[in-house]
Amino acid sequence: MAAAGLVAAFAMKYQCVVHGWSDHYQYTHLCYNEIQALFGVRGIQAGLLPYRDTAFEYPVLTGMFMDLAGRILRGLVRLGVIARNDDSGYLLVSSLMLAPFSLAVTMMLRPRVSAGRLALWAVGLPTILYTFHNWDVLAVWGSAWGLMAYERDRRATAGAALAAGATAKLYSAFLAPGAVLGRWAEGDRKGSLRIVAGFVAVYAALNVPWIVISAGAPAAAPGEFPGVDLRDPAVNGWLAVWLFHADRYPDYWTIWYWIGEHSARIRSNPWWGGSFTGFVSLSSFASFAAGSVYMLWRGWTRRGEPQGYPVAAVGLGVVVAFLITSKVYSPQYALWAVPLLAMLSIPYRYVIGYFAAELAVLVSGFRWFTQIDDPEAGWKRALEVSVWSRAAVLGLLFWQATKAVRELPQGAAGPPAEAVPKIR
Repeated sequence: MAAAGLVAAFAMKYQCVVHGWSDHYQYTHLCYNEIQALFGVRGIQAGLLPYRDTAFEYPVLTGMFMDLAGRILRGLVRLGVIARNDDSGYLLVSSLMLAPFSLAVTMMLRPRVSAGRLALWAVGLPTILYTFHNWDVLAVWGSAWGLMAYERDRRATAGAALAAGATAKLYSAFLAPGAVLGRWAEGDRKGSLRIVAGFVAVYAALNVPWIVISAGAPAAAPGEFPGVDLRDPAVNGWLAVWLFHADRYPDYWTIWYWIGEHSARIRSNPWWGGSFTGFVSLSSFASFAAGSVYMLWRGWTRRGEPQGYPVAAVGLGVVVAFLITSKVYSPQYALWAVPLLAMLSIPYRYVIGYFAAELAVLVSGFRWFTQIDDPEAGWKRALEVSVWSRAAVLGLLFWQATKAVRELPQGAAGPPAEAVPKIR
């Protein structure tokens, strides 16, 4: 099933190779992907070194992967295996390199997730739509590895795996506090410290070299990252990743964008176009922090249950809190929650509702991009309704996460809370 899901995922994106990106084909057929889109504009085609020679908006593990795929493509072109060093060849090479990470998620979850729930990942809608949309599957791999290592009581490995995922996309770090509290709740103070130590060590090992490499890097071209002055020599390529996202205006896929648009209609005020970004940044962070703290506390109140502190449920709640409150939302974020949904007793109707809401957002958003010059386009209104609907469904998932339990296949050992004697 996982192999079939990956074939379907590649076939979805390969349409953009066969037909090209003319007449909005990439939007009407849902084959748009950032792998092809960023190949030229981020200097991968030219072999520029990430963070030093060119600006990247992705953390360093993703940047390293993007660069490596480009170098492999150029090598295959020299060998005559691939005809041209172009975005089509880059999609092919990148897909072949990404597929094992998606399959690895399946294989890691397989002994500890029932077949029916594992199908949510293997052939689920997010897997088919987004495995080759960009590189987020690397972070999902790190997250799944960290959770499975935690459940096998490999505490330092769990921290290291979550750090590897966070170095591909920060969301993996959202799972670490719950893992630390999970061991702390069982009186395993050393276990908590090992998770932290493993996380810090790997995160530093992967990031510090790039901080050094990119220090003093030439600035990116003005306007390459809107809202960030990369002409400032104090801003090196590594730091620019985070400044870029911090200064971004809320995008179309978020509730904040639509709040801003309606507020501007009610009262015309330049504040909504300028200071609104700062307001949303603060509000988004504060609401995410509040949701995360609540989920961590809620997990603590459940530590006396048979499965102990509900690490997976808390992780889902924190991830969902981010998906609701973030001012930046890309379609492939839907991948983040799927392994957690597979691990937990979330009723299928909520999962199917979430998948349907995500599909509605993607279709309406891409369709609107074909009419983006029309301020009254019908698809624009459809996108707004879809965004609010998805937020409502995510709210239901957040509520479900407060009471969800780890669902294990028959014969599988329980989480560490059951497997390790409690130390009081």
